[in-house]
Amino acid sequence: MVWLTLFSVAMGFLETAVVIYLRKLYYPNGFQFPLVPVSYDIAMVEFLREAATIIMLAGIGILTGKNTSQKFAIFLYCFAVWDIFYYVFLKVFLGWPESFLTWDILFIIPVPWVGPVICPCIASLTMIILTTFVIYFQEKGYDIHLKLKEWVLLI
Repeated sequence: MVWLTLFSVAMGFLETAVVIYLRKLYYPNGFQFPLVPVSYDIAMVEFLREAATIIMLAGIGILTGKNTSQKFAIFLYCFAVWDIFYYVFLKVFLGWPESFLTWDILFIIPVPWVGPVICPCIASLTMIILTTFVIYFQEKGYDIHLKLKEWVLLI
């Protein structure tokens, strides 16, 4: 879990670095809504960058989990740590967000999601707790697996 955490924190820093560059280019006076239009090529690269991030986070879960439930739980854990540290590093380097209620672009796949920063923070803490329970109880010998309905709801 230590290496998964370090990997995810590093991914969070990489995400922050890219966003700092984009904000300096597109929002030189500070990020705010409404969103500034970007060219198609930049929008496509940004969409693919987010997809690549998900693939990398899923990959680390697939490589380290012992079974399907653990693989998914580890993906969720890495996603959660990555997302929390993305905001931590934005706060450290830009002093942003001003509060947990500051609105942000949360994700752009499949369409842009916007909302207050507290939403991904709550979701991330929930994912970390879920992962902790899944791994703890599986290591204790309990058969923890998700039913189809649960998979659909989580996805």
